[in-house]
Amino acid sequence: MRNIKVKSVGKKILALIVVPFMLSGCAPLSECEVPTSHVHKFYANTIYGTVYNYLDTERMTHGNYNWTEDYINITKDDEAFFRTKGDLFDGAKNWNYLYNYMACKNDYLEFWYSYDEEETSTDEDGNTVTETHHYSGWTDNPYHRGVTGETSLCHHRFASYRIVYKNGKYVKEQSPYVDDIRDVLTNYPYVDQRFDGIVSKTYYLNSWDLPRIKASDFNYFKGPRLEDRTLNGTTK
Repeated sequence: MRNIKVKSVGKKILALIVVPFMLSGCAPLSECEVPTSHVHKFYANTIYGTVYNYLDTERMTHGNYNWTEDYINITKDDEAFFRTKGDLFDGAKNWNYLYNYMACKNDYLEFWYSYDEEETSTDEDGNTVTETHHYSGWTDNPYHRGVTGETSLCHHRFASYRIVYKNGKYVKEQSPYVDDIRDVLTNYPYVDQRFDGIVSKTYYLNSWDLPRIKASDFNYFKGPRLEDRTLNGTTK
């Protein structure tokens, strides 16, 4: 999962787009001989800690997950559940990962730049052609050419999922976005390895002030309750 930002004047809109894991169809199969229906325990080592998950595959690797011999038996109904769940993992059983992920997602600033530049080239007849090109976009460099002073304070919020049975099949439902994943984890217990989206607030500043400002100078958004490391920490 990755984030996309929808830019607008004032407070920007939160959005999230799901990107599937790497295909693992070419990964070698395990030599598992368990005769019953089951799913294996997988693990993925990440910069935020190790994630453990039960996946419905006998491949030795699945994305950045690795197969282990540990397994649990499942029923026919469970198979449909695990197929719907896919790569989502149990958040409560991987709380250290979730905490470390939130703790690393600090607010940050982006700066809008806009400028025109004349560029000279030679056409196929050997004539010199001069054209004016316009460049604009967001950058994290306050010294970038053409910064206008339009500044975006970007803030992470988090979402998780639940699996519900509707109309004869299992479906995934996403939670609202929150500043601390604990506020939705009880009712939406399953999480993706990248579970954040971006919301932002736009300010208009003097361009010469930009190198001196930092995200912590602004006090617009609330963050996760990092002073409490426990899963059952203080609620809203």
